[in-house]
Amino acid sequence: MILSIKNTFVFDLDDTLYPEIDFETSGIKFVYNKLGVSSINLEKLLSNRNNWVQIILDELGCSISKDQLLLLYRNHTPDIILYEDAKRLLMKLYNVTDLYLITDGRSTTQRAKLRSLGIEYMFQKIIISEEINSEKPAKKNFLSVMDYKSKGQYVYIADNVKKDFVTPKQLGWKTICLLDRGCNIHKQSFDFPENFLPHNTINSFDQIVLSE
Repeated sequence: MILSIKNTFVFDLDDTLYPEIDFETSGIKFVYNKLGVSSINLEKLLSNRNNWVQIILDELGCSISKDQLLLLYRNHTPDIILYEDAKRLLMKLYNVTDLYLITDGRSTTQRAKLRSLGIEYMFQKIIISEEINSEKPAKKNFLSVMDYKSKGQYVYIADNVKKDFVTPKQLGWKTICLLDRGCNIHKQSFDFPENFLPHNTINSFDQIVLSE
């Protein structure tokens, strides 16, 4: 796939630039070590990802609330790294064209992820749902980019068909879906109406060839 560097490139974060399951694993390990829950096997928590919070709460009783536990999880400094091909593409684009990021989530959590990945500085603007009180696929999230840079062709690369592509398509953006590499937290489905589907799909960022 050939794309011009004159385009404005906009990226999703979770399960697009890095595997979100790594954040989840990092958070579970942090909470486990922070609370000293040695009576529970860590592997048991990691193999029960849908119930790990309740497993810890059942073990600790009233010594910690669910809200306190989740605060530890959401606010920890995550041990995560970029997909190697995502890193290659970002480095090619950085200082050559404008880069933006649109992500859903809590400000503290998403900012911590960006700092750990070492890419916060790369983006002209970062739109986080909590910070603007709006979640994808709301137009506000995408217009926040267009309001910042009003001209040019936008290319949006993301992974969640349910919410990522329908709105930018309405706005005339080119949309590209990174296919699940087998570890996405949320099941990737293309069982949606045509207007929700991306223009193109890729298995790797290396499939994107940049041209003048």
